[in-house]
Amino acid sequence: MTPLNTIQKTSIIKRIDFIETELKDLDEYRNLDFATYSKNRKVRRDVERIIENIVNAVIDIGKIILAGEEIALPDTYREIFIKLGDSGLIDARLAAGLSGLARLRNILAHQYLDIKWEMIKDFIAQGGKEVKLFLDAIRNRGLLSA
Repeated sequence: MTPLNTIQKTSIIKRIDFIETELKDLDEYRNLDFATYSKNRKVRRDVERIIENIVNAVIDIGKIILAGEEIALPDTYREIFIKLGDSGLIDARLAAGLSGLARLRNILAHQYLDIKWEMIKDFIAQGGKEVKLFLDAIRNRGLLSA
């Protein structure tokens, strides 16, 4: 594993802090139901934006790690996670789970409330489980150590 430079490490640490804050904010919505989600524009906008922020930050971390390893960045966000898994930088099962976040991010851009709701509900219910596993994997692999 190629050591990350100071700028890359700092960038990842900032994103981890941001993700952890967003996950705490998302926890406020753990009991959200479809009726509230579909009728309350402010709640819907908040939840969707928080999740989109989390997913974008995770994608950014993946891109930074791949760049640090001098691995060519793929064409899609989904492939970022697959490459992290294929290269052994994270567990392949975790990579597969994270690749689903790229799909969620894309779905958030569309207006199909019932489709978005199922994925959002699952993300909230799991408390960003895969995101937390990803952050733990980064910390445990020593990517941020000196």
